[in-house]
Parts: sequence; structure tokens; C-alpha cells
Amino acid sequence: MAKKVMKIEPVRQKVLQELRPKKRVCAYCRVSTDSNKQHTSYVAQVEYYKSFIEKREEWEFIGIFADEARSGTQVKKRDEFIRMMKECENGNIDIIITKSVTRFARNTIDSIEAIRKLKSLGITVYFEKENINTMSEQSEQMLTILSSLAQGESENISTNSRWGIQKRFIDGTFRLPSVAFGYNRDDEGELNINENEAAIVQRIFHEYLSGKGVYAIARDLTEDNVPTIRSAEKWNDNVINQIIKNPIYEGDLILQKTYTTDGLPFTRKTNRGERPQFLIRDNHEPIITREQGEMVREIYEYRRNQMGMDYKGKYQNRYEFSSKIICKECDGIFRRQKIYIGEPFEKVQWSCKTHIENSKICKTKPIREDIIKDAYLAMWNKLVSNYTFILTPLLESLKNLRTNKEQEVEIEKLNNKIMELTEQSHILSRVVQKGYMDSAIFIEKQNAINIEIEETKKKRNSLLDSNGFEKEIAGTEQILEIIRYNPDLLDDYDENLFTNTVDKVLIGSDRTITFRLINNLELTEYTDKGGEIDNAKSYAARI
Repeated sequence: MAKKVMKIEPVRQKVLQELRPKKRVCAYCRVSTDSNKQHTSYVAQVEYYKSFIEKREEWEFIGIFADEARSGTQVKKRDEFIRMMKECENGNIDIIITKSVTRFARNTIDSIEAIRKLKSLGITVYFEKENINTMSEQSEQMLTILSSLAQGESENISTNSRWGIQKRFIDGTFRLPSVAFGYNRDDEGELNINENEAAIVQRIFHEYLSGKGVYAIARDLTEDNVPTIRSAEKWNDNVINQIIKNPIYEGDLILQKTYTTDGLPFTRKTNRGERPQFLIRDNHEPIITREQGEMVREIYEYRRNQMGMDYKGKYQNRYEFSSKIICKECDGIFRRQKIYIGEPFEKVQWSCKTHIENSKICKTKPIREDIIKDAYLAMWNKLVSNYTFILTPLLESLKNLRTNKEQEVEIEKLNNKIMELTEQSHILSRVVQKGYMDSAIFIEKQNAINIEIEETKKKRNSLLDSNGFEKEIAGTEQILEIIRYNPDLLDDYDENLFTNTVDKVLIGSDRTITFRLINNLELTEYTDKGGEIDNAKSYAARI
């Protein structure tokens, strides 16, 4: 017996048609560059689609969503595209018209995801050039192919562009897209000194060599109303850092300090050895001497080493507690030990080296690793809960502290002496090479100069350590940045967080655990008689 099947027609579109007899239509336009030719294309597209939509009686013109000078390789960089998608989600659009698949997106994944989302909302996208309506059954397969071709085209263009840039790097004919502060570019692309800006650059180097930190330099430039780079509101310590580390001010040019990734989505990254770099020495007139540049780099590295940081800003130790746990009673370093080895209740503890060797000299008993972790967990949650009352005022106070002017003068004198002694060493080397001095006399004089340089550097570094609160400011800003990105209270200990925020852990014989953070701020947690941390794991839940 044949089954009787009745087809039930969909009613949603029919009802919507009755409620809204006209389709609400918009257009999406995009141009990829800032050239005058493309700008004309952008304006023409806007005018064309406005007229095209208004001519259709069954269509209601909603508007034009147009991204000017935006790349099609990443949807997230196109503000108007994102706004259009939100309007679709709010039910304000029925049809989107665009010129072609490449105008819509050149990233296959983004393109297909957007189209599928629009189809689920009952919204049609019509591509004029390809004559594709996304509501047709064959549309997705065709769009996948076309989007892939568009993505491949975009990647090929990027590859060819990178090849051309690499060739100009090798030839030495590459023109910087933007000129460094302190320089202008003439009609032939050569760098010339901007006298007004160069004076500011020289001031920055001079003050840094005098012992001022980048924060103090930026603050003083702002207070003195010195014109900023690219009309910024105030001078920033990061800008000062970039200036003092840039070899361009010594007359050299380093190319490919950043690079763009090969595949979509294209992202720009700092070149840390992934790509070759190209150095052009004596490319242009310098603003500072090479000796000054070398001295600045030496001070910069010294300060970073004093903070115990590697190039990525992370501390280097085998275990997160290695060399960090110090005994308050004898200043001894704690060693890692395992107890109850092989048992189900095996534990790791840390013991003072002095106590291990002679418990009569140091009475600080070993402490379990899990207790230290619980103490850190409690301390961190309290800090996160109260950082606006602790860290923010602390940072402001540190930045407002004036640098000792006498120290600045003394540091400058010592730097000048180091440069003079270094020049004497170079002269001695040239004299002995030409045979004007006996080797034995040369070695004696050279050793004397080296010793004097070493002692002078020690004096200078000692002054640097007590000048400018560089470590405290940098550490406080780093902790604040970590909290901003991790504002939630923790339920469990985080090794990476500990490594990046704690400088030392001070253990007292009274079972107190004090964390000296990377900004030298000390926060103490107390254990109960059994050695457990009060409120360690319950603090987060209670807050």
C-alpha cells in the first residue's frame, strides 16, 4: 500500500514576505590600498551600489558598508564588515550585494564561516562578478573553490612582495617606510638630520648615560613640554627604550627587524633570529658617537642582568624555586630535597644549606614545597584583590621620585673616564702593532688600563644601582600588566606566574614565608603551628 505523503511548505519566509514586502538590501565594498586609484574605485563602488539598489522596487536600500584601505585577509581588521554582521544578527538585513569573492574576503576560512552564518540567519549574499547566490545548493562548493583561489592569490602577492623587499635589502636600496625620530628623508630617499629632533635624541642619550632611567627621562621630557613623536600626548618609557637601542643614531641601518608570517592570517612579528637581518654601516650622518652607543648598550644590559632577566623577560632557573629561597636567619640558600622516596606520600622539601651542615648554627627547619606554593597562592590572591590600593600608588610614587643630581654628574664623569681609558687602550694597541713599543711594556700598561677600567665600571654600576629606581618601576609595571591580563583569583598554584613575579622567598625560623617580588616589595604569609598556610586555598573562594 502506497504511503500518502503531504508536503508542508515552509511558512517563515512567506510570513516575513507578508510582513515585509520589500527586501532590505545593503552592499559591502572594500578597497585594499591607500592609493589614489583605489580611492577612486572605493567612491565609485559606493555610488554604484546606492543607485543599483534604489532602482529595484522590491528592494529597500539599507545602506553601504564600506571598508576603505583594509586588507581582505583578516575579517577582524575590517570594522564595517563586523558592523554589517552585527546588523545581520539583529535581523536588519535580508540581502548583501558585493562585487566579488575577493571583495568579500581573501581568507577561505573566514569567508566560508561568514557565509554559513549568514545562511543560517536566512540572509543571502550575492556576488555580482561570479553570479553566485549563496542560497543556491551549489553555492558553497563554488565559493570554497573561489575563496581558496583568492587566498592563494593573496599569498602569492605577499610572497612576491617579500621577495622584492629582500632584494632591496641585499642591494641596499630599500627605503624605510617611516623615518626614525631625529631624521628627515630627502627626495632621493637619503636620511638627513633634523636638528630640532636630534637635540632631543642627544638629550635622551646624555641623560641615560648620566644614570637616569627611561621612566625618569620620559617623565622629564613630558614635564618640559618637549614635542613628542608623532604628536603623542606624552613621552613613554617604551619610546625611550626604542631610541636608546636603535643603532640608526650611530649612523648604521639594520633592516628586517620585523617580518610578516608566510601564511594567512598575515601577522607582523619581531625578528628574533627567524629571518636574516641586513646591516648597513655608515649609511648616514650619526647623531651620537659609537662610543656613546656602546656605553648605553652596556648600561642597558647591566640593568637587565641585575634584574635577572633573559631577552624575553623571564627568569632562568632549573626549578622555579632554585636559588630563590633564602634563610632569614643565616642568609643561606635552600636546597631541594625529596623525602619518603618511593612511598605514596613522597614529598619535596627545601632545606637551608647551613642548617643541613650544622643545625646549631641555623635553626631554620626544612619547609615542604606544597606549603610554599599554598603561601604564594594566598599572597597572590590578596594582591590581585587589593592591587589598586598597593601597586598603583606605589608605581606613581616611584615615578615621581627625583633622581639624585649629584649622582648623575658623577656617573657622567665615570662614563667619560671609561671612554678615555678605552681610547688609550686602542692607541696602545696601534703603537705596539707599528713596533714603537716593546711587548712587555705594552702588556704592563695594558693590564694597568684594564684594571682601572674595571674599577671605574664598578663605581659607576654601584651608582646606577641606587639611581632612578629602575628595577622597582619595571617590576611594578610588569606585575600590574600580569594582573590586567589575569584579573581572576586563582584556585591552584601557577608555576609560570610565580617565576615571573617573585625575586626571592625568605623563610624565617618562626615559619613565616616572605615573598620579595620583582619590584622589591615584600609580602609575608604566616603558617600555623602545624606548618600549614592559614587561608591558603580558601582565600580565593572566600573573596
